[in-house]
Amino acid sequence: MTLSLERRKRLIELADHYGVPIIEDDPYGQLRYEGDHLPSLVVIDNEFQRHNGAPYSGNVIYLSTFSKTLAPGLRLGWIIAPEEVIRKLVQAKQGADLHTSTFTQMVAYEVARGGFLDKHVRFIRTVYRERRDAMLHALERYFPEGVRWTRPQGGLFLWVILPEHLDAAAVLKEAIEEKVAFVPGAPFHPDGSGQNTMRLNFSYMSPDKIEEGIKRLGRVLERFVASRPHAAVA
Repeated sequence: MTLSLERRKRLIELADHYGVPIIEDDPYGQLRYEGDHLPSLVVIDNEFQRHNGAPYSGNVIYLSTFSKTLAPGLRLGWIIAPEEVIRKLVQAKQGADLHTSTFTQMVAYEVARGGFLDKHVRFIRTVYRERRDAMLHALERYFPEGVRWTRPQGGLFLWVILPEHLDAAAVLKEAIEEKVAFVPGAPFHPDGSGQNTMRLNFSYMSPDKIEEGIKRLGRVLERFVASRPHAAVA
């Protein structure tokens, strides 16, 4: 889910008022396919502090990565944070594994400096938009009545909401027999709810394979809806 601009601004105001730092994890910010670009919390926080005549306090610690835009195997990211926070994070990093590969860092630096990264991001936006649309069309065609889903404006996933009496974990067991997998939504809910939700990824497969996968998953859901019309999730 993406916070609206108004909610982002309100979040910054609340964090400033109560002195609570925000960790902004933004791996998908560059992967937006439609709608207006939304500024990151760290940018809004900077403008908020400047508008109030205060020096930038660094209340937002911003995290991002190259693994979602350049290459999944490139486990390299970056942080925007106050200097004292960076120093402590460097110490923690040194204690964990000394440091990230210098070669990997130089490759990412040259790719970004030479302009290739911007071109590549534009390319994958086009590819992922096509795959997102293929999944949305397949959902309309193959999923049974009563199943709902989001239309993401960016990122790599969409969210599916099943009828309340269905358990996505049970659906997954039968879906795997059809050679289709997804992530059940319950682990994303800290209160233990969400048993009837699932997360689908559209970034990896071709549009044809996406359609076939949704078709197979739709057959599984049809069986669940037909055989469990009044069942309750235990």
